[in-house]
Amino acid sequence: MQLSTEDIKDVGQILARRFFTEQGWKFTDLKLSGNKIAQSLANVSDSYNKYPDMGKDWYVANSAEKNIHMTTSWNRLSELNNLLKAWPGQFDFLLKTSTNVSLCTVKSLGSDLNYEQQRAIADARKLRFNVYIFKTDIPDEMDFELAEVVGGISGVGNFKQEDLPLRSD
Repeated sequence: MQLSTEDIKDVGQILARRFFTEQGWKFTDLKLSGNKIAQSLANVSDSYNKYPDMGKDWYVANSAEKNIHMTTSWNRLSELNNLLKAWPGQFDFLLKTSTNVSLCTVKSLGSDLNYEQQRAIADARKLRFNVYIFKTDIPDEMDFELAEVVGGISGVGNFKQEDLPLRSD
């Protein structure tokens, strides 16, 4: 079966999540939770406007979303939010390794960074974010088997892709 570019990226993201977990790194999948960073910034701002006795940094460090944005200061959260707004979809993960907050993009070994990704990384580096490129070696084509169980476990029929009838919808 021929894999699409999106399929390969999805498998790469699964591998990246597994690697980050095994390293004990905290991470946020920006595809799934990236919009929560902007919401966190708005929540901190609202809390500060209602109760300005505490500084914005305190609200950031103690926000319910601190495990998503992983920052401890208002300025850093604002920089992160602005970067992600300026370059939507260019980064796949936000990572926390020891005390550093980093960004990560997932690529296949055979692909290069495009111009937008290069500019997004340059902007992230200007803001003092570490940037990782998680490269994976995933084949463009994968084999599979489909087993049909008919009349109990003894009636297993194996089919390869070429054996399956084509759908005529």
